Amino acid sequence: MTRGVKAYMGDLVPLFTLLALTLFFSAATKGALLSAMNLNNILNQSIPPIIAGLGMMFVVAMGATDISTGVVVALASYFACMAVTAAGFWAAFPAAILAGLCTGLLIGVINTRFKVPSFMITLSFVISVRALVTLMLGIQTLQIAKPLRDLFNGWAVRLSVLAGLVLIVVYVFNYTPLGMYAKAIGENENAVKYTGINVSKVKIAAFAISGVMAAIAGVFTAARVGGVSTTLGTSFEMKVMMGLFIGGIPVSGGMGTKVSKLIAGCLMITLLESGLVLLNVSGAITQGVRGLVLLAAVYFARVVSLSIHNRAEAR
Repeated sequence: MTRGVKAYMGDLVPLFTLLALTLFFSAATKGALLSAMNLNNILNQSIPPIIAGLGMMFVVAMGATDISTGVVVALASYFACMAVTAAGFWAAFPAAILAGLCTGLLIGVINTRFKVPSFMITLSFVISVRALVTLMLGIQTLQIAKPLRDLFNGWAVRLSVLAGLVLIVVYVFNYTPLGMYAKAIGENENAVKYTGINVSKVKIAAFAISGVMAAIAGVFTAARVGGVSTTLGTSFEMKVMMGLFIGGIPVSGGMGTKVSKLIAGCLMITLLESGLVLLNVSGAITQGVRGLVLLAAVYFARVVSLSIHNRAEAR
């Protein structure tokens, strides 16, 4: 089997796994999984991680890490709510995007300028930005205006924004130098440097995109829960990363990073959680299952990647 065919089969594995999980939980819950209400809940919970994952993909493709997504969700949501109060309805997205962009740019500059590992930078942002949000909010919870909440919770807006972002990211990631350079850095950063490409600019752009997408996801998350609190976005980054890696995107990044894997992975993790809840499985067991599934997915992705690499070298 050629490398191209094996890679193609590897891309289909997440879709087959998603189908298998759907069939299993549909049978186990006697059809409750596919009820209109439950499908609505699954899609509601999947859209924000998919949107944030579309940005995080650029970082992961380089073999880097961004665990700041959750606090960017909280920070961007806070500024979106404040902007709506001060300037009106349509100020929500610009304010949120500006907050996410500034955060991503700052992370990228620190990473490239001061050579601080991406994990350490984003970990420090998790702590410091969460403290900032807590200080700004105090003990209050900002409520989102009902018209804004109704708009962003409407299917027409959510699906339109999601479809538009997916199309944009697919194009940028697969057909522009930025996307190709990000994946190439994940494959071999030194080789990219030797070709004369400005790796620092690519990294800064990748973190900026990740911040912007997290901010957009934050607006939808805040609209779904009805406001902004000090705990908004807590552990959100873990759900996004699980969606990426359960979908089969390699931890080391590279050419195996694909949008279809992200979407399948986010749907898988949400469907898995929903199915276990419908089966009355305890929260502790659900957490354990999520961890085991993530470990198995990362291991499988690693095995497939090594197999393709070894066969390519053998030729």
